[in-house]
Amino acid sequence: MKRVSQLIVFIFCVVTLFTGCDQQMTKPIMEVMTPSDPPIDPSSPTHIDRARAAMLRVNQRRTESKEKAAGDYMTVFTDSETIFNEELGFRKGFWVELVDIYKDENADNTEVTNGFNELQDAFAKRLAENTLGMFYFQYIRTFDPLIIEYLRLSYVYPTQSEAALLARFRKSVSDGRVSIIFPEDF
Repeated sequence: MKRVSQLIVFIFCVVTLFTGCDQQMTKPIMEVMTPSDPPIDPSSPTHIDRARAAMLRVNQRRTESKEKAAGDYMTVFTDSETIFNEELGFRKGFWVELVDIYKDENADNTEVTNGFNELQDAFAKRLAENTLGMFYFQYIRTFDPLIIEYLRLSYVYPTQSEAALLARFRKSVSDGRVSIIFPEDF
């Protein structure tokens, strides 16, 4: 049996030697195929998708809170912090730290500085008119992109401490990876 298999291999080699390769095998390969990206699993969202989905839940709860307020908008201030805590795990006032980092990193940007000044003036006006509660969620929604970036980072680096994530967030801001658009009609 061993001799038969050796004979078959020998015959194959001899036949290939005498007949040669077919014509196409002698031409150089002109096209190099690059491997395709692996298919995206729709059941596995990206980190940014997860962050946006979390903010969508926050905004849904904000809408519910505003609808429940039914004229007594004082509740939206406390609801806001509760929503951030329950949906995102944020401690009280954490989103303000993100805003402060954004302001610090853009201190030389007059467009950002002017945007904050105009928003602060509008905030003070609404406060004086006693209508801030009615517009509060619209006001803080301005800063949602900052929250989304922080959440994205927390999903990319789930084992890092808050301080390490804030350092990464600061770098994202300084690198221009995140920006906010100030409302013109607040």
